[in-house]
Amino acid sequence: MKKEKITIKDVAEYAKVSPATVSRVLNDYKWINSEVKERVQKAIEELHYVPDFTAKAMVRGKSQVIVVIVPIIDNHFFTQLINVIIREMKKHGYYVVVYTTESADEELNFLNSSICQMADGILDATSLKELSPMYSIRKPIVLVDRYFEDNTTIDCVMNRNYEALYRGTEYLIRKGHRRIAFLVGKEGHGIAEERTRGYRDCLRDYDVSWRENYFIQDCWKAAAGAHHASQLLMMENAPTAIIAGNNTLTTGILEEIRRRNLVPGKNISIIGFEECDDDEELFEQYGISSFHLNTSAIATRAVELLLERINHSDAKAPVYMESLELRFVERTSVQELS
Repeated sequence: MKKEKITIKDVAEYAKVSPATVSRVLNDYKWINSEVKERVQKAIEELHYVPDFTAKAMVRGKSQVIVVIVPIIDNHFFTQLINVIIREMKKHGYYVVVYTTESADEELNFLNSSICQMADGILDATSLKELSPMYSIRKPIVLVDRYFEDNTTIDCVMNRNYEALYRGTEYLIRKGHRRIAFLVGKEGHGIAEERTRGYRDCLRDYDVSWRENYFIQDCWKAAAGAHHASQLLMMENAPTAIIAGNNTLTTGILEEIRRRNLVPGKNISIIGFEECDDDEELFEQYGISSFHLNTSAIATRAVELLLERINHSDAKAPVYMESLELRFVERTSVQELS
């Protein structure tokens, strides 16, 4: 009867070496005789031996796997983020497992799964509303573009969301706008709150009235942008300008404006947010002034922080919080009012 699973002992017998020698070849041990190495590799190939990854990880103390958790992947920001993380991790010999979830409960289950337990570290654009469930995860974790006011334990790389929304609102006010709408996601995990605070504080500082019907919290998707732009534009006292809370909302708002044969910067003013490299062509085509994300810088810095924690797990370094500036790209989508 054919043996179901080939073991390292079978490979050793076939190659006429010890199991320890096979293990050294599998782990690319430097001081192995080339003839012996070739014999072991031939045995592995002919027996179709598949190494027990979990066992190797236990022996080495590292799995060379990191986990990336994002809410969605059909968003240019997260697509680019994942691609850069994979590229940077490959340089250090790591494999990347990507998991998507919009549910906090689903994410909690995954964080406690065998995959996360095996991984050397986690990069998390989390869906959790609070950090306390992460405290029991005994793995290095870096939060990616997520803000928690009470965070004193987990490294974080994020954007300067408050400053960007304040600056964007201020830009519109200085262009003569007083009726400024703002669309933002309701599940922003600290991001939406920071952006809303920047918008609200700027209106207050410039003595512009807060209008509840101009502030819309829904989801991050393009369909929501189109739906709410339609409602705003049909108001009796419609806003003269709209700030979109992210790139997909910007796309949705633009779709609705085009459907109505309106022109950004002429019939309605728009400021976009979270413009990524993949959005640039569309935003340039329609002249959308926007805050541009340096996705590569966010991903690269998050990788650096995670590797630092993985390689110095005993170090009692303070929590690192880094905020990156969003670059404002001025185009033609904002009309100057008299």
